[in-house]
Amino acid sequence: MASGKIEANKEVLQKVFSQDFWFVIPEYQRSYVWQKDNVSELLDDLIFAFENKPENEYFLGSLVLKRKDNNEFSEYEVLDGQQRLTTFFMLIAVMRDLLQDEDYKNTLQSMIYQKENKLKRIPSRQRITYEIRDNVEEFIKQFIISKNGTLSEELNEKAEENNISIANMAIAMLTMRDMLREKDNLEEFAGFLLNNALFIYVSTDNTEDAFRLFTILNNRGIPLTSADILKSSNIGKIKDKDEVKKYAAIWEELEGKYGENFDRFLAFIRTMLVKEKARANLLEEFETNVYKKGKLEMGKETIKFLMHYDNIYGEIIDLENPHLSNEYRNLITIMKLGLPSEDWIPPLMYYYSKFKMEKLIEFLKKLEFKFTGDWVCQQSPTYRIEAMNRILSVIEKTDQKDLDSLLEDKDLFGIDMEFYKQLIDGEVYKRRFGRYLLLKVEYLMGDNTVHLSGYNTISVEHVLPQNPDEDSKWAEDFTKEQRFYWLHRIANLVLISMKKNSKLSNLDFQEKKERYLKQRIDAFHGNKIFIQQNATWTPDVLKERQKEIVEMLLKN
Repeated sequence: MASGKIEANKEVLQKVFSQDFWFVIPEYQRSYVWQKDNVSELLDDLIFAFENKPENEYFLGSLVLKRKDNNEFSEYEVLDGQQRLTTFFMLIAVMRDLLQDEDYKNTLQSMIYQKENKLKRIPSRQRITYEIRDNVEEFIKQFIISKNGTLSEELNEKAEENNISIANMAIAMLTMRDMLREKDNLEEFAGFLLNNALFIYVSTDNTEDAFRLFTILNNRGIPLTSADILKSSNIGKIKDKDEVKKYAAIWEELEGKYGENFDRFLAFIRTMLVKEKARANLLEEFETNVYKKGKLEMGKETIKFLMHYDNIYGEIIDLENPHLSNEYRNLITIMKLGLPSEDWIPPLMYYYSKFKMEKLIEFLKKLEFKFTGDWVCQQSPTYRIEAMNRILSVIEKTDQKDLDSLLEDKDLFGIDMEFYKQLIDGEVYKRRFGRYLLLKVEYLMGDNTVHLSGYNTISVEHVLPQNPDEDSKWAEDFTKEQRFYWLHRIANLVLISMKKNSKLSNLDFQEKKERYLKQRIDAFHGNKIFIQQNATWTPDVLKERQKEIVEMLLKN
């Protein structure tokens, strides 16, 4: 079959969701796998761009499309980009339901659904049709196509569904709704989104062009999923047909497991092999620094290598190994929750691959202290990455008998302790690392008899409030200078497992302790114990608590 024509262009969101494009998600595509964090991060980025660079274009990602044989209706199969496309399908519906202006509502509705017009012989149809096996069509009709569907309280029930796509879609819409509900300038934001946010799309009418298309796109510098190209290259090296099916199934299973994070997992693999900061995109890194340098052979060896580290990831990062202590599990839990990146994961996986459980918790503690210390001390991301790569290199050269030397290497795991102490002893509330330090305190104050879990919501709360009433006990116990000094220091901060309640924040300590913290801080046991043990919250209490916490955080 001859190759078809390949077209590439960029289109703003309103054009992508117009009569020029009708999308089909084919049955071989995976479920909607975006999590709450994916959605909130995307929306955060969009809001930031709107508020700070409202005149600039905003790149949403790329779409790889196959034109359908019957192209009377400009219909396309989505080969790549369905997760993001589905997210905007839902976001348009959420904005439709939150906006008040009927013209805005009708415009947005027309972008996701075409109403039947018998006189003009126009059929009803939705912008995206899903042929995937998750039976999402009924959900879409009820909650996306129906006006005010995204405001339905039934969405909370759908978020608990066993159906992966439906649960994730419900959570996504609830997240969008919460983030946009209070925006005063939602109309302007919608205008920015429709007119400044754009996709790059590439289309072909030949299915056999798909893998070639990925390669062409990569050469043109469009950031597509690297896993598809690596899969094609590695499976192509296997000659036996039965083995092709076997290893293709293994690859697809891994890809399904990691979802949108599969490229991240491949980047971990690259880091462990190369032990240097990536200077090019993932595909170029594999080709130039992995395959050409003989660090790994393309084909079955690569896929077996991925399987090996997938097992390790499951055991020590997803905590599936039953022999892991609660001390280990709890430290991993807070690291995954609070650290700014996952550059610490490759050294940990590499260590476990070589030394298994031997002194694993000791290594993890050293690794965490190094990574956290460099982050708190404002070392650049490049510096932190290079520090992790040095640890990888030392692990590679270390034998079992020299393990103690690795763990006692002060140059390898050392940080600027004076600067670190200065920063954690100062105001941490407005610092990025403040929440993580409080998680670390929770971990250090626990006895590890249980595995920390259940952190669905985490907020940082002031005990001494930011704006106490002038006739309150706070004003009696603290001078203005003392209040200014202690307000944002770690001694005055606690973690709560719910959103902050401004109506309760200014209560005097005794009432706050009884009505708020005592009832709601159960997930953060260490903080709760300290507060329960104190009948007052004064400068002297804070001074003692500050000293205790800082000393605790300084211990390696």
